[in-house]
Amino acid sequence: MTQQPFNSFVIFGAMRTGSNLLESYLNQYGKLICHGELFQRSFIGSLGTTEFLGIDIETRNSNPDKLLEAVRAANPNKITGFRLFQEHDQKVMQTVLQDRFCAKIILTRDPVESFVSLQIALETKQWLVSDIAHRKVVQIHFDLEEYATYLKARTAYYAMVAKALDLSEQPFFEIDYEMLGAVENINRLAAFIGDRKGKTWLAEPIKRQNPGALAGKISNIVEVRAALDAPTLHERHPPNLRPILESDTDISRVYFCQHTPLAFGPQPAVPDKGVRNWLAFQDNRAPENGYSSHKFAEWQARNQGSSFFTVVRHPVERAYNAFMAKIFATTEGGYTAIRKDLEQQFGLLLPQGEIAIEHDRSDLEQGGYGLEAHRICFKLFLVFVAANLVHKTKIRQDGKWQRQTEIIRRYRIMHPEVIVIKEDNLENGLRYLENRMNIARDFGWKNTPDPRYPFLLSEIYDTEIEELTRAAYDIDYQTFGYKDLG
Repeated sequence: MTQQPFNSFVIFGAMRTGSNLLESYLNQYGKLICHGELFQRSFIGSLGTTEFLGIDIETRNSNPDKLLEAVRAANPNKITGFRLFQEHDQKVMQTVLQDRFCAKIILTRDPVESFVSLQIALETKQWLVSDIAHRKVVQIHFDLEEYATYLKARTAYYAMVAKALDLSEQPFFEIDYEMLGAVENINRLAAFIGDRKGKTWLAEPIKRQNPGALAGKISNIVEVRAALDAPTLHERHPPNLRPILESDTDISRVYFCQHTPLAFGPQPAVPDKGVRNWLAFQDNRAPENGYSSHKFAEWQARNQGSSFFTVVRHPVERAYNAFMAKIFATTEGGYTAIRKDLEQQFGLLLPQGEIAIEHDRSDLEQGGYGLEAHRICFKLFLVFVAANLVHKTKIRQDGKWQRQTEIIRRYRIMHPEVIVIKEDNLENGLRYLENRMNIARDFGWKNTPDPRYPFLLSEIYDTEIEELTRAAYDIDYQTFGYKDLG
């Protein structure tokens, strides 16, 4: 990988999502420069500007690529960016979505908060506040029909962006308005774009325009709460964008070689001891993990042209591994709280007491838990997973049953090229890496077998299990070309 995988960036946002504040933060990093709303219909970059770098609005509209080229040429030593909203030039939207050298940032904010902020700005004519003494305070009437139209258009915009990036398998960085107040979040974003010199603090030239609770900003707050079925109007993500999940664990779970430019990103619930042994052979020492963002940046700087790989598993086998290790078992790291929730909410009738992952089968059967009961529990677990992955349960998502494509997407934030090896072709995949990197061949490694479960997957597998797994992991099947396990 080159030290700078991107030569530009774009912030996909909407009005009143905090894009001005985010831009002001990014412009404090030495390698980055953001030029505002370059493709807003009535101005270029900032309000009142109708010509930029010798290009006027008419020229920009007829040839938007000319403006993009001019911006990059004017700042050859920086990674240049701009903000792009749903009402901006759609030709540019498609151009940047297809540009793999353009870093994609998706900025979100609770839609009710954004809508209220927009209505206040329209009423006060105050779009930016740099001095709180000049802040205008008003209450707005929340028009529910207008909000419905606003939400529909906004949701369609974010869904279009998310779908395009999913189909092209490009990495992207999601950040919410509520995350902008922490400098470590901006450091992570800047590092993703290409500036890894983190800041300890950031100047805040733009003040929050409308602080305080929504109740003080909406004159018909009781009507709004009832109509939106939101008694407290808690913050919500737009429905078509996945929030960043387990964002603090992505780097820390990766294994890094110290003398070989090689990194391995495990898939939770996919055995990896054999792969780690192979890494240890290549590097003549055990690989390290638990890295922070700073330590990862140092490793990258020392290992130009590094290779990053992961190993994926058939979704049925991986789901069964997660079920047995975390739900069936109550010892050895089992998720006992989630187990109890699944019993109460999804009707799983699991064996009680201290249940080990390799529990004695005869003991289970004597207690009334046999093969058929186990098959039913695994199927109910798959029903839960399908609902959990589309945010229809209150139970947290866990890496053990998240989609492998989602985990790879987040790995690509760290390393845009992730080599994917199927577990059933692992030996050939590692041989490929040995040839690609011209490193020693190891003929002694062995893959890690699954534990000796009391009930084998082959004993309970049927077509309904396959169908339920596909309902939860269809994108994994499509992306990796998996067929039915049977």
